[in-house]
Amino acid sequence: MTTARAAGRLIRRSEIMERACSWLRDSVPYSQKRFHQNEHGIYRADCSGFVSMAWGLPGKPDDRHGGFDTPGLATVSGLIPAHELRPGDVVIRADGTNLTRHVVIFASWAEEPGRYWAYEQAGGYSTRLRALAYPYEAEAELYVPRRYLSVLDEA
Repeated sequence: MTTARAAGRLIRRSEIMERACSWLRDSVPYSQKRFHQNEHGIYRADCSGFVSMAWGLPGKPDDRHGGFDTPGLATVSGLIPAHELRPGDVVIRADGTNLTRHVVIFASWAEEPGRYWAYEQAGGYSTRLRALAYPYEAEAELYVPRRYLSVLDEA
């Protein structure tokens, strides 16, 4: 079984958020087959490739797939209660098919109760920051909050 330390380096939350913002800046179009390259490496331009990039997990050429898939992200993260969500954590559905699995990066709780801001790489869109109903719109029971095992909390 892959451990987080073997998969990627220790990373600060602020760096995760900076990396996520780099794809928002680049307005990366979603694709399960294409890759995006910037100062952080080469990653698949889908939701799990986006999170792999933000978490500093191996992209190309180390991982020929350009990052982990969504179930793989679950193996390098741990479940957390919703009230512990912090910037750089994820809300994820790791089961199902490549058409039903999904993951977003938690940014902050929104002012409106039950909603949060998330960075998202989703079909039909470029990278975006948007407010979502917790845990993820209409499919609430299928999504859970998780934390990357190698995240460093700043003081």
